[in-house]
Amino acid sequence: MTAPLTDQSSVREKWGSRAMGWPQPRRVLALVALVAAVALPFIAPDRSWLSVATLAMIWITLNQSWNLVLGYGGVWNFGQLAFYALGAYAAALLTIHLALPAWLSIIAGGIIAGGIALLLSIPILRLRGIYVSLLTFGFAEVVRLLIIADQSGVTGGPYGLSGFDGFGVNGPGAASFNYWVALGVAVITTVVVLLLVRSPLGNGMIAMRDNPALASARGVGQKTYQMLVFAISGFLAGVAGALYAHVFKVASPTLMGLGAMTLLVTMLVVGGLGTVVGPIIGTLLVAFVQMQLQDVPEVKVAALGVVLLVVILLMPRGLVPFFGALWRRFQEWMGHDEDEEDGDDEDDDGEGEDEPSPDPVRAAADGARTSNG
Repeated sequence: MTAPLTDQSSVREKWGSRAMGWPQPRRVLALVALVAAVALPFIAPDRSWLSVATLAMIWITLNQSWNLVLGYGGVWNFGQLAFYALGAYAAALLTIHLALPAWLSIIAGGIIAGGIALLLSIPILRLRGIYVSLLTFGFAEVVRLLIIADQSGVTGGPYGLSGFDGFGVNGPGAASFNYWVALGVAVITTVVVLLLVRSPLGNGMIAMRDNPALASARGVGQKTYQMLVFAISGFLAGVAGALYAHVFKVASPTLMGLGAMTLLVTMLVVGGLGTVVGPIIGTLLVAFVQMQLQDVPEVKVAALGVVLLVVILLMPRGLVPFFGALWRRFQEWMGHDEDEEDGDDEDDDGEGEDEPSPDPVRAAADGARTSNG
């Protein structure tokens, strides 16, 4: 006879089993959010909201790719915007010179960016900590400066590339179409990242991040895992950049730089690194705060700095982990209350007996002693 254990997992299982068949709150919230996102073109106050939402969907794709290597992989990579820009330029050049369809150029841009990310991961394997940050940041700056200094006209120099047709949809419905495409790519990227972090590859990434020595002792190959993570992350970033080029019909050096990197890192930190929902929440929050303050740029920078400071001080892990911990405490509290109610019901069924029910652990121990005696 075994004693019932009361830990967090059993409380959560008990709370979930008493949900009377209702779906889990996370799934309900995800479904409601998806329906609201799909309906946004019909309820948006004006076209500026739709334009900001489209850019936010592209940023979600980029931030999910960055979170994969930074949050789950634990590699402080600051060259993600280089893969983002490389995907945009690759898609633009393929569309201009080879007349490649938009969908094929987006996939090709992702493959090119992923291949370059795979090559970059080779020297990173021999580095740790701040040296990885310096190498990746230096790589991004080299790419940006090469694009700006180009005099051959291939990259367009500081003005970038423009004048190519995006998805070929024009007219009043073009903005809605672009938004839905960006939303679809963001949803697919989020699902891919979710499946990836729950796979053996994701478990290996998290193990290498949390305890590299133990992970290596258990047979997790750091080189293989890190190279795969960089390649997948670079591919997704390249897809985001190619999508940006076709939606806004431009590829320019402004996609990179310290300002853009600071903005995107703020989104990741505010939402929560190492979570799938964190980049979504952080991106949407910061993007729409930035939209409301776009007429006062000096206030916009200060406001973003205040938001980042408050989150770091009060919620150092980000919004999603903070509210996730509150939700777990609520579940435990509800499970504790139901345990007390069950105890009261058992007392009522005992026809007013004042003697407490015997402890099952003690009863089992007494029975064992009796049988052995």
